[in-house]
Amino acid sequence: MSTTPETNPSAKPKQVRPMLQINRLNYVRINAKILDATDQELKKYLQFSGEQMKTKVTNDDVVEYALNLLFERDSAFKSWSKTRT
Repeated sequence: MSTTPETNPSAKPKQVRPMLQINRLNYVRINAKILDATDQELKKYLQFSGEQMKTKVTNDDVVEYALNLLFERDSAFKSWSKTRT
């Protein structure tokens, strides 16, 4: 009895590229002033979100998210922006 290796035609070929994915993001630095009361709330929010997400959350993370949320939800801005592109 001879043994021949079994072949599985439905098996996917092995990938030859690495699994690593790198997202290159281009950041710019801004300089902004906020009120003391806003800064106090920001610090509390950073503590809250960091505890809930079990990771360090930075001012940059919150500002980036907040601005994108504003741009996404401001219908007047969206309408205006469509006329500019």
